[in-house]
Amino acid sequence: MEVGQTNLADMAWLGLRGLTSRKTVAALAILSVAIGVTSVVSLVAYTTGVSQSIISAIDTLGPTTVLVLPAQGSILTQATVAGLESLPYVQAVYPVVEGGASISLGGQQQFVSVVGVDNLSTVLGQVNLQSGNVYPPAMAPLAVIGADIAHPGGGIVLQPGDQLILHMPDGAAAVEVTGILKPSGFSPISDSDTSVFLPLQEAMVMLNRSSYSIIALKVDSVKDVSIVSNLITFLFGNSVTVASVQQIINTVSTIVSGLSFLLTAVASISLLVGAIGIASTMITKVYQRIREIGIMKTVGMKNTDVLGVFLMESLIVGASGGGLGLVLGALGSTALASLLSGGASAGRTASGGLVPGGIGASAGRTASGGLVPGGIRPVITPELLVGAVLIGLVVSLVAGIYPAWRASRLTPVEAIRRE
Repeated sequence: MEVGQTNLADMAWLGLRGLTSRKTVAALAILSVAIGVTSVVSLVAYTTGVSQSIISAIDTLGPTTVLVLPAQGSILTQATVAGLESLPYVQAVYPVVEGGASISLGGQQQFVSVVGVDNLSTVLGQVNLQSGNVYPPAMAPLAVIGADIAHPGGGIVLQPGDQLILHMPDGAAAVEVTGILKPSGFSPISDSDTSVFLPLQEAMVMLNRSSYSIIALKVDSVKDVSIVSNLITFLFGNSVTVASVQQIINTVSTIVSGLSFLLTAVASISLLVGAIGIASTMITKVYQRIREIGIMKTVGMKNTDVLGVFLMESLIVGASGGGLGLVLGALGSTALASLLSGGASAGRTASGGLVPGGIGASAGRTASGGLVPGGIRPVITPELLVGAVLIGLVVSLVAGIYPAWRASRLTPVEAIRRE
């Protein structure tokens, strides 16, 4: 392809030669683009991973699950359960109670959540046991514990059959471990890694509760979810909050999307700084290469040819910075996930309950109180791969347009006179 008297291959060669003649300046320009692209890629990949992890975990509850929570100032009682069981299209009703306790293992105190439920899949979605069995739905001091509780460190490992002492505000209680869950990182309603699960009535007695924290319903089919939700609202009015799994997923998606947009906007500032750096570098190179520009014009290169050479330099900087930023962004997102997951594990407590702050908060809750579940795997999509390189190219091209235009406007006589 010919552009004026110089083809694209010649422009690319001249552009590369111009960059390699000043390696330090070129490296700094590439690095400025790479830093901006790294910031965007790492944050987008991480938040995409967070979103997919939370949504997939919530989705394990099943599309026919409806959650009922007490509104502020209201409580869920056995009368509420009876009312829900009387509704049409309802297959089963599972009350859940939750509270806090502390345990002492190896001389170290650990805060845990105590969750009372007769059907573990109600709060976990999928029950993945590392060892042992699930307790029967009977009033007995039996427990299924999370992975972090079973492996507190210091060489201590709890096994099925071991006893665990729960220290609660109203006293201490001993429970026998029947099963140990596999590490999950995140569960739909409760953080399973730091929770002790008990039969409902046993937990009610231990926690000295007469009301429930949440009630989960299983309805006949997906099409009946909205019907049952409307019936619950009609029957109980403003005393309860009703949410289907799809509503929770939509809420979480909205929260994570907003967070992703905010973080990406902040990261984009570094791209702006990189663009300014490239523009400054290219303008400086124009003044440093006035003699070379004059020679280009003298041997017959047109304004468009000179413009193309300098724009090619910008494109090479952008492509190199975009590619480098993509690699660093992938590594950065993994490091970010490890850092935040490690911080969440270190800061876990049993405070907050199953549903602090409403459905959106409960859906995204971790033990550290945030919207960041552990065990996140960053997700780098093909769109992100292409977008990272395009961002680098566009930023560099836009930043290089003015310097390239200035270079192309120089006449041979003006270039020699300035030199």
